[in-house]
Amino acid sequence: MADQKDYRSGPRRRGEQLVTAILDAAALELAQSGFAALSVEAVARRAAASKVSIYRRWPNKIELVRAVAAHKAVMPVLPEQAATLRQDLLLVLRSMAAQIDEPIGELLRGLVIASLSEQAPSMADMSWGMGPNMMHLVAERAQARGELAEIPSELLLRVPTELFKQRFISFGKVTDRFIVELVDQIALPLWTLKPGEPHVS
Repeated sequence: MADQKDYRSGPRRRGEQLVTAILDAAALELAQSGFAALSVEAVARRAAASKVSIYRRWPNKIELVRAVAAHKAVMPVLPEQAATLRQDLLLVLRSMAAQIDEPIGELLRGLVIASLSEQAPSMADMSWGMGPNMMHLVAERAQARGELAEIPSELLLRVPTELFKQRFISFGKVTDRFIVELVDQIALPLWTLKPGEPHVS
């Protein structure tokens, strides 16, 4: 039976505290009810917030769940000691794959289903919080070590995570074998290709 407690009787939150409370509440509601049954009213009640405060930040359920996924994503910690570009890429992509089997994986699957409808926004910016920014950091580290002459373009920086997402959408999981092939056969050749140099397949 659903918990009927009125969470609005608790202390009010504002600013970052309110945002965190809403996202945590949405995550709990998703775990309890699933994506399809998720309601803004239930999230507002659990977070001791108004529906207006939620819609002001996230205009629809998909945007709210996308924010929850980013909020719950665990960012990989790149080692301080000298590593290699290959090791950093594998670490980031394996961290993404590990989260598929965690509660965040259910959030992402819900977004996949929603994104297949014509009305839903695309998944272009759904990268577990590890899109171009994380890949840019990986590239900067490689450049500092002398592995890259320059930072790849944003298009090339997106290639690893975009192909990862497409694999997830198609199969619901991403194997380690796919990750290794993605890094060795696609990401590394593209990132290390010199401008004007033809790609040899």
